[in-house]
Amino acid sequence: MERKLLHWWFVAIGLLVLIYGCQTISREMSPGEMLYRAKCSSCHSVIATSSYDRQEWRLYIDKYGKKMTDDEKRIVLEYLVKPD
Repeated sequence: MERKLLHWWFVAIGLLVLIYGCQTISREMSPGEMLYRAKCSSCHSVIATSSYDRQEWRLYIDKYGKKMTDDEKRIVLEYLVKPD
């Protein structure tokens, strides 16, 4: 009896793992996030968007985003200052 119960526990746990593993956690990245990850995070780790205010982000983008176009800078800035 105990062995049968143990068997069903393993089956239940296996099914839960299977169901959990099959769920896709899909979150589309915004254009700003894609640009940030492509242009900025190649030199440093991803920084929390709430770390700085708009003016501070603008200064950092101007200083380190020399290879970015003005449109790219604007898009990244809007991503970084958007409310969560």
